[in-house]
Amino acid sequence: MGQDLVLNTQIRITDPNLKTKGGDDVIMQTLTMNRDRCLNRKLVDSFFKVLRHNNDDVIRQKLNNTGEKNKKAVNARCKEFVTQDLYPSWDLRLRAIGFCENEASCLKRELDAKHGTESSAQRPILNARMDPYAAAESTAVRESYYQQWRELTRWVDNQRGIEQILQRTAADILARACNPYTSYLADFEKFRKSVQ
Repeated sequence: MGQDLVLNTQIRITDPNLKTKGGDDVIMQTLTMNRDRCLNRKLVDSFFKVLRHNNDDVIRQKLNNTGEKNKKAVNARCKEFVTQDLYPSWDLRLRAIGFCENEASCLKRELDAKHGTESSAQRPILNARMDPYAAAESTAVRESYYQQWRELTRWVDNQRGIEQILQRTAADILARACNPYTSYLADFEKFRKSVQ
């Protein structure tokens, strides 16, 4: 088990009907990542759902939320949305996925050290006549130890795929709505390097 990763993000409410009287339209969300959160991902999935809903799912609405329709105002709104909302959201999700990927690697090493290198001298010799199911049972027990690791690596792979799809889709929308000559994915990589 490694250290915890604390992720903080500001979520801007897009629907003015959700604002409370005298309240601000920005909510601070915090998620503390640890191995348990990676293995029991319900809270992480909820966090991702909120981030995706408030950024990736409403790109067009947020970009159309400008009072003025001139090119300068639209470009300013695009730049503000990308740098303050979209890129930080992508970065947080990728950091969380990377954290869980690292935890999966550590878990695999721990499992291999504990269950993968047992020599036959340490295990009782199984005689098929005494217990015909012992070999299969031994394999099933060993595989059960690796189940959490397999589920976690599958989740990491799925989340990486989802992020790639969302980023490509967002880049296409931004190219149509904002500046078609900007490489938003390359700019995001520059953004990630600047915040590390």
